[in-house]
Amino acid sequence: MSDLPTPSPSPAERALLLKFLAKLGQAQLAGGNAVPLVERDIVLIARQNGLHGVTAFVLPTGLFIEVDDATEHKLDLATGPYRSGQLRLDQIEEVLVIARDARVGRITPERGLDRLEAMWRSRHRYGKVGFVLGYLVTTLGVALMLRPSLVGLGVVALLALLCSGLMLWVRKRPAWAVIMPVVASFALSAAVALSYRFGLKEPAMTLLIPPLITFLPGMMLTVAVIELAYSNVISGASRLVAGFAQLILLAFGILGGFKAFPFPTSGDAPVPVLSRLGPIMPWLGVLVFAIGLHVYQSSKPRSFLFMLLTAAVAYGAQTLSGIYIHGASTAFFGAAAMTIVALVIEFRFNGPPAIVTFIPAFWLLAPGSFGLVSVANLATSTSTAEDILTFLFTLTGIATGCLIGAFVYSGLLHPRNIRWWRIEETAR
Repeated sequence: MSDLPTPSPSPAERALLLKFLAKLGQAQLAGGNAVPLVERDIVLIARQNGLHGVTAFVLPTGLFIEVDDATEHKLDLATGPYRSGQLRLDQIEEVLVIARDARVGRITPERGLDRLEAMWRSRHRYGKVGFVLGYLVTTLGVALMLRPSLVGLGVVALLALLCSGLMLWVRKRPAWAVIMPVVASFALSAAVALSYRFGLKEPAMTLLIPPLITFLPGMMLTVAVIELAYSNVISGASRLVAGFAQLILLAFGILGGFKAFPFPTSGDAPVPVLSRLGPIMPWLGVLVFAIGLHVYQSSKPRSFLFMLLTAAVAYGAQTLSGIYIHGASTAFFGAAAMTIVALVIEFRFNGPPAIVTFIPAFWLLAPGSFGLVSVANLATSTSTAEDILTFLFTLTGIATGCLIGAFVYSGLLHPRNIRWWRIEETAR
């Protein structure tokens, strides 16, 4: 690779580059990437293309790009995600691969814009049927980890079909998508309340958490704490507020369903132990969850095994640490382990970007589920200070685990720091 400096871009090239940086930043925000990483990519890509003196200031709802070099001083403003709807895993991976290629100069800004536009236009790999069936399998995987009764597992499957149908209906209706958490949680909790009148006996949250798992803002809350740790106070605080608002909407819908259709308190009676699924079921649940999420989120085929590996490591580390440590601190070890594995997959084995393999593991650690239970209990005056502290401690533990895992990888495992990783180089 040549050490010669990259020539400064012409005015036309500069304009195209700035447009690409803005569109790429918007796409990364739509994918939920952390603000410090978006700012890093914008600056590095600008330098790679010969544009120096670039400063990026990014917020979850917009970004500023300042150019201050010998040629001009310019400040551009771009709004947040300029397309409605949440990105699928295959789209998130494509966005981050575009950023990775642009950082090292493998693609031009023009080619990057074309790939971004193609990403936005891409369709779900498995269509509407795959969307619904994938959501069903994902929900059943979470339910297996919670180990309900066989009857409860059937109820969860019906709730998942109802929820996926509602999500499919509002997928192209952005205005309805905003209130979807309330509508879905109300419909599902009302269905559970009515089921109790017909003799169902199962803890309510064991039935409601699995079909609502993708609504839980666990990753948003964790990214918020990470951004606060990097002194990005504005973005971190705004994500934190947005995450709590999502929890409140979900809790409001659940409480509304229970209030509209009161049910006997005996409906929450525990299920006899003999009717519970075996202890091996949680591990089967991890596999089922990964398969379902792969189909539901339309992730790329090569990403599935990496997603499964990261999810299994996160769940395994959390379970193993739970043998010696009780409480929410086990989430710290799960988060640290999954971060190291995800970064090794990305940088050592040229796998998908870490955030793609993070997402399944985040939902397994599920800080959002702790928060939903805490908020729901708070609204019904059954919450205690211990519940709220457990939620906050779990959230902080996951965020801290991600940071520690990243530091461990960067200091001890990154190929630039240790020679035994460099198999290709030492084999020459």
